[in-house]
Amino acid sequence: MDLRQRLARLDRLTSRQPLPPDVPANDAAPAPPADLGLREESTGAGPCWVREWREDLPAVDPELPDLSGLLSRHADRRPARGEVLFVDTETTGLAGGTGTLAFLVGVAWWEGSELVVRQLFLPGPGRESGMLCALSEWAAAFAVVVTYNGASFDLPLLRTRALMNRRPDPLGHLLSWDLLPACRRLWGRALPDCRQQTVEGSVCGIVRGEGDIEGARIPEVWRGWLAGEGSGDLLCVLRHNRRDLAGMARILGKVCREGEVVSAPSPEAGGDWRRAWALARIAERRRHDEAAAGWMAIALEAGGLGVAGPQANALAVDAVRILKRTRRWGEVESVLRVVLAGDGGNWAHREAAILYEHRVPCLEAALAHARLAGDPGREERLLRRLARGGPGKEEDAP
Repeated sequence: MDLRQRLARLDRLTSRQPLPPDVPANDAAPAPPADLGLREESTGAGPCWVREWREDLPAVDPELPDLSGLLSRHADRRPARGEVLFVDTETTGLAGGTGTLAFLVGVAWWEGSELVVRQLFLPGPGRESGMLCALSEWAAAFAVVVTYNGASFDLPLLRTRALMNRRPDPLGHLLSWDLLPACRRLWGRALPDCRQQTVEGSVCGIVRGEGDIEGARIPEVWRGWLAGEGSGDLLCVLRHNRRDLAGMARILGKVCREGEVVSAPSPEAGGDWRRAWALARIAERRRHDEAAAGWMAIALEAGGLGVAGPQANALAVDAVRILKRTRRWGEVESVLRVVLAGDGGNWAHREAAILYEHRVPCLEAALAHARLAGDPGREERLLRRLARGGPGKEEDAP
């Protein structure tokens, strides 16, 4: 028997035949618990348990702004607000392999000023087809799926579960926006970490109240419910998932507002130096050199180099690179002076040597910095130029 015949035989053995009408289904799930707010809905692949919630939230504009430079993928797309679907899963573990189940899949979208949240609950292993079918039907009308670290976990997990159930990926037709890279680019240098709840609290001003649950406990709660331990903690899991979805909607709103100001630097919109620095880097990713230099100038004027501490060197490196693109040689020189007054390192001496050789002619200064940078090739060239009578030393050069 060849492999094709073996697979065909296995398919016949494992496929479920429909039961006669008078034969009860022994593996049928009980009715959804009333205290969880779940109801049963029929799909083309079997029943599923559903819970719905509506919440008033500040909605983003009907047309989303340019988010290029913020998101890692598909940032050039500008969907309408109603085309955006938020997705978050609660699972039986973080391994992400074929043995991990998504027992709760929450989705959300805006309808006017309301955020509509729907949750699909898995009442037991082996009943995923109905849940995946409902998710596929709901997602059909959207263009973009928004997650928080979901590009590396939630979406691959759902794709794997669909494959295990011989179904197409329910979200495979959607463009993927992961908010985690955007949060790291915007606030990563100002926050202790970029976990979703940290961003919610520090950026959105939202502190989750009572009734939530630690993520590490979630898998054991579902297993306990299957074992008959009651639904009290499971209600906290449902609430946690809903808050995750609402939090993502709030965070996307903040990301959109930052995306609107990237190309228009102003001291009033800049806030502190960390924000201006972040916006300068994002404008640079967009190749908006003038805007990037404008934001960087705001960060430097706010005293960024003086208060950045361990980040000062990274800020200086970014500042020199960005300001060079717009030929702001005086500002480049000022940054290098500050850096060289401390422990600037070889890169600062090398940048100073380049500056004084090519942009602010002072070959004596360029030679001194080339020697400190350990650049013998540049040193030899500068010695030859000086021997031929090149530009001399400026009094104010370091």
